[in-house]
Amino acid sequence: MQRILASKAFLQSQTLSQLLRFLVDRVLAGAPPPGEYAVAREVFGRPASFVPQVDPVVRVQYHRLRNELFKYYATEGRPSPVRLAASGGGFGIVVLNRAGHGAERLRRRLIKFVAYATPVVCLFLIFYFGFRPRALGRRAAVRFYLTAHALVETGSASGAARLFEQAVANDPNYAPAWSGLAVALVTSGSSTGTSETETVARAGEAANRAIKLDPGIGEAHAALAYVGFLQDSGWAAAESEFRRAIQLDPSSPRIHRMYAQGLLSRGRFDEAIAQATAAARLEPKGSPPWTDVAEILCAARRYDEAIAEARRIVQQTGGSAPARLTLGIALSVAGHYDEAIGELQLAALGAHPLYALARLGYAYGAKGDHEAAEAVLSQLNRSFAGGLAIDWYYRALVYAGMGDAQNAVDCLENSYTHREADINFIGVEPAYARIRDDPRFLALRERLGLP
Repeated sequence: MQRILASKAFLQSQTLSQLLRFLVDRVLAGAPPPGEYAVAREVFGRPASFVPQVDPVVRVQYHRLRNELFKYYATEGRPSPVRLAASGGGFGIVVLNRAGHGAERLRRRLIKFVAYATPVVCLFLIFYFGFRPRALGRRAAVRFYLTAHALVETGSASGAARLFEQAVANDPNYAPAWSGLAVALVTSGSSTGTSETETVARAGEAANRAIKLDPGIGEAHAALAYVGFLQDSGWAAAESEFRRAIQLDPSSPRIHRMYAQGLLSRGRFDEAIAQATAAARLEPKGSPPWTDVAEILCAARRYDEAIAEARRIVQQTGGSAPARLTLGIALSVAGHYDEAIGELQLAALGAHPLYALARLGYAYGAKGDHEAAEAVLSQLNRSFAGGLAIDWYYRALVYAGMGDAQNAVDCLENSYTHREADINFIGVEPAYARIRDDPRFLALRERLGLP
């Protein structure tokens, strides 16, 4: 790397030099390729509100780096036995052994071989071209995988799922792509365009396929565990799988985050906070903050702490929609309805508008503004009738806010029938405080094995 940095092109560009150092340091540290957001924050000093679709600085400079490395090894770096190259997807650096002189000797030997052993060469060519499609498939699969992995890092799980599917279509034996697909599906929910039941089932199939191909992939075990507790196959088995995942890959923030969600559903709040905190600590420097800890504090009825944590993230992210949503939820269940309504109205403009709308309906109902709550319910019902992906659970939230136990539990029963993921959290959801003693609600919790 030092020889490259001393070359003319890199001496004249501090930006390219900083980018190369950052990427090589990650390789030396054994870290995965960084996401676009992390590069923008760490190398180019972009603010926490950085949006890749608006500011393409990372893609532009990474393209420049790719071209300059190619030029360097075509000229002054040509004798080097080892070279650095931009990866085929994402924003990483790979180290390649050129073995230039060895390759030249091999080329001369192959020419002589072809001249004196044509039949053997023909057999070799038949073998080579027979297996070439498989090699091309693996290269394409890796490209799709790296691009999808970068999307997951930016929070676009549904878009990543489509790319992971293209990866496994190109190479059905590429275990990391099956694992990535499983994780993307369990974190995207119904935003993939199919029902949650179908999405969770596909996630389970992908996780099992990944583990069959490579039992050592920790995130595949975590995805299988997540699917297990969502499908009511037994928390004990799911937790065992979570622990196996952490044992295999203790440095994965995603595994710790998924385990935290499972612990939360069981009311094990302190353990859930510990896992969420571990996940935040393992995130690459410059990654956007997650709202997990605030959500767990809210479920634990530690409202003041939850609100303070959510406010901190709102400020740190410049008012991101997920942070405002979390703050609005905490404010609403704590009884601060007017401020909650303002935050949830802003959150409804973000990436999860229907969920934010359901939470807004709850806040209206709990405040006593049943007319506004009914208006929200009507909007959700129209979306449901129009075939859009929507939880029965969402409608239950609005009814619960209005204190309508009959309709709320009816919706929760439908949510259970359709195996919606959120139903697994009713035991710790503060929004159901008004209907918690309803016999049917208690029976549903017992059926799910929830606290």
